[in-house]
Amino acid sequence: MKRVLFVHDHIFKYRGDAYYSGGGLPAAIWPRYLQVFPSLTVVGRDGGALIEGEEGYTLSSATGVDFCLLPGISNLKSLLLGHAGVEAVCRSLVADSEGVIARLPSRLGHLFVKEAKRQGKPYAVEVVGCAWGSLWDHGSWKGKFLAPIEALKTRQAVASAPFALYVTEKFLQKRYPCKGGVTTFCSNVNIQPVTDEVLFARQCRIESHKTKIVIGLIGNYSSKYKGIDVAIRAMALADERLPEWEFQVVGSGDASAYIDLAHKLGVDEKVKFVGTKPSGSAIYEWLDTVDLYLQPSFQEGLPRALVEAMSRGCPAVATSIAGIPELLKDSEMITAGDHATLSSKILALFQDNGAMLRLARENFERAQSYYQPVLDTRRITFWSSFGQYIASNRNRSIRT
Repeated sequence: MKRVLFVHDHIFKYRGDAYYSGGGLPAAIWPRYLQVFPSLTVVGRDGGALIEGEEGYTLSSATGVDFCLLPGISNLKSLLLGHAGVEAVCRSLVADSEGVIARLPSRLGHLFVKEAKRQGKPYAVEVVGCAWGSLWDHGSWKGKFLAPIEALKTRQAVASAPFALYVTEKFLQKRYPCKGGVTTFCSNVNIQPVTDEVLFARQCRIESHKTKIVIGLIGNYSSKYKGIDVAIRAMALADERLPEWEFQVVGSGDASAYIDLAHKLGVDEKVKFVGTKPSGSAIYEWLDTVDLYLQPSFQEGLPRALVEAMSRGCPAVATSIAGIPELLKDSEMITAGDHATLSSKILALFQDNGAMLRLARENFERAQSYYQPVLDTRRITFWSSFGQYIASNRNRSIRT
């Protein structure tokens, strides 16, 4: 079998022959595909060389995986005028492959799906987020201009896809339905089974008399749709009625606007932007120091960070959008942008150890549905079917 392409707008960095991810696509993710396909070419965006001392990046290189990094085309100029160089590489890569896996929404994903259709190559899509929400809530006029265009492209790509994998159980399926193809739902989290000792440690932390409480959030500082500003406003509103507290945000990007907001609200000494952390144990160790996790996003698919927090028994409050209602109850959700209600819920939880203990257990148990062995069984069935589809397409080509 020739190589299969995996395409997404994810930004990779490199050092020598090794490629690195900011956390979303580490080497640990590729075995889910390599169990079926002997080799994989990952097509992503070129983030340049990884600078010595630059932290928060995880090795993405793995045996059986090579990389082709392209310039970004997620801009208005490329949308209106095209990008001839990227399109030429796309045609060549698709011609020399047996199939395409496109993670959507992504501009590169749309380009490669279109080319796979043109060349009659098998393709599958992974629907990991809402194209409309991610752009409409981007905050700029360009985002709002692009939102209906990219949402339409995503609907069209998914509707005609012979195979579609969704990270939500219901939400994305309703918004971007696949008409007639093979479908499944399977979150892109990668959580190993967690022992009951983690829940016990969480319960002990809740019942202990801490000198300072820690509220946490994971999100790119440059992404307005993560609701970091909403969380800061909520914490400032609750400030004097809480015990000593610290709000920690893990992520990368320019945090200056949020630092200015925290200063304006008088809580800058309590809001800490702690930078990136590699996926896996480093994130889990940090989550174990967090007393309450917040996900006040304006747009999501099914947020991996929230599931990771739940797997550590973290009580959590999030917005009632996208796939989040598949994870939390109504009492633990707010309307997007409602910092006053978020503040009230934070205060109520820290005044009720019983509720915190209940949420710790509920979240811990709900996250078990997203353990890697559970999801792996579903994934391997789906990708094996896609592999058989590729083989049948190859056989038809040989006969003709």
